[in-house]
Amino acid sequence: MGHDTHGTNRFGRRSFLRALLGGSGAALLAACGQAASPAAPTAAPAEPAAPPTVESVSGPVTLTWSNRYSTATTQEILPLMVGEFEKQYPNIKVDYENPGVGDAYVEGLLAKIAGGNPPDVATLYEPPAEFAARGSLLAIDDYMASAATAKPDAFYPSVLKSTQWQGKTYGLPSSAGAGAIYTNTAMLGAAGVSADRDAFPKTWDDLKALSAQFVTVTDGEVQQAGFVPFVGNSWLYPAWSAMNGGQIYDSAANAYRIDSDQNVEWIEYWVKWLDDQYGGNLEQLTIAGNWAGTYPDSAFHLGRAAMATEGSWASTDAEIPFDWEVMRFPVGPSGSKSFTAFWPNWWVIPQGAKQPEAAFQFIEFVATRGWEIWYQYIMDTPSWRGFPPSVLTTKLVNQTSPERATNVNTFFANYLEDAVEMWTSPVETFAQDTLTAAIDEVLNKRKSAKDALAEAQATCQAKLDETLKG
Repeated sequence: MGHDTHGTNRFGRRSFLRALLGGSGAALLAACGQAASPAAPTAAPAEPAAPPTVESVSGPVTLTWSNRYSTATTQEILPLMVGEFEKQYPNIKVDYENPGVGDAYVEGLLAKIAGGNPPDVATLYEPPAEFAARGSLLAIDDYMASAATAKPDAFYPSVLKSTQWQGKTYGLPSSAGAGAIYTNTAMLGAAGVSADRDAFPKTWDDLKALSAQFVTVTDGEVQQAGFVPFVGNSWLYPAWSAMNGGQIYDSAANAYRIDSDQNVEWIEYWVKWLDDQYGGNLEQLTIAGNWAGTYPDSAFHLGRAAMATEGSWASTDAEIPFDWEVMRFPVGPSGSKSFTAFWPNWWVIPQGAKQPEAAFQFIEFVATRGWEIWYQYIMDTPSWRGFPPSVLTTKLVNQTSPERATNVNTFFANYLEDAVEMWTSPVETFAQDTLTAAIDEVLNKRKSAKDALAEAQATCQAKLDETLKG
């Protein structure tokens, strides 16, 4: 993920995607279907199994599908997916368009919905709850109840929850790239540390102790780091909170929990880590290097950090130039379980769509059998629990081996069973920006964790209450 000069990535989800899609970085492109071009699969994509006969669409139908996929890889994949869908559903044709990126895409989509001329299907990178709360999406629960594959229990529970608002489902997730800790196998080995997953630290205290083994400082400047948990990847915050027994947003109660004791403890733990291992000055630390993520400009990629956080897509997209391993996140002092966070592609049916039945059949295909085509090109971990484990990302197979690719694939698929609930707030983007700014204030020693999180709590709850009243 990209980073800023303060190291905590103050970009919100929407603005960060806009920056990425405008050419300001490579990280997370895969998570949003914008991966750098991988080697093409060495064999033709395996054809998904034919679906049962569909009775709800009996005549010729043309669907309009609005998306913002634009890379060479996605332009290669999309015709394959659409072609396979049209072969399996000969009465349905798909007309897909790419109307823009970032806020322009969202504003254009909302304008079309308000004007009564929406596309039949849209792909979102913003949480469906933000659209559903304003009445812009069609609930699909009735379609799911009678679906061939996309039934409610067909997806990882927390991932499907990211499509729901006030007890109704407003889309399907096709992918859910899970987060993990990537480790440099050679660096660990040189320090006499096992690279085996079972031996990896299970608590924050043990992870911090492991990190300290790799930190080197010359004339007050950090030359090498072990693990720097507090820079970049703000999308992982819900998992960090859950690892310490906390929660950021409670969808059942329509309430934020930002200033809980567990969350205050979490941020204070990060401050102590900064002080103990990296001199206590976040600005100086970030001047010394880019400690966020695994991509080519990162300290991890350059061999200056033993560990870094990133999503599953980095397994192929980051082009890591050495042997690496992926590990589960350890548990905080007030926590009891390891959690991961995730970043999906969401497929929705806008309110007012002219062909909702056919639209559902298309998003059902994409989120289940059709993702077999996508996954062979881009390692976006499927949200469908029934996804065939034999389908692997060709690039990872080519870079490593079928056995290694299967191992990594299984790790991320299993970890999604422990995914934290997230992306469920109707003010998600606003809240993420607010929380990220608050944590930045604490790490830069301008406010205490207790005060900063209390202010963020009040701000986010007020914005949420305003939205709920509207």
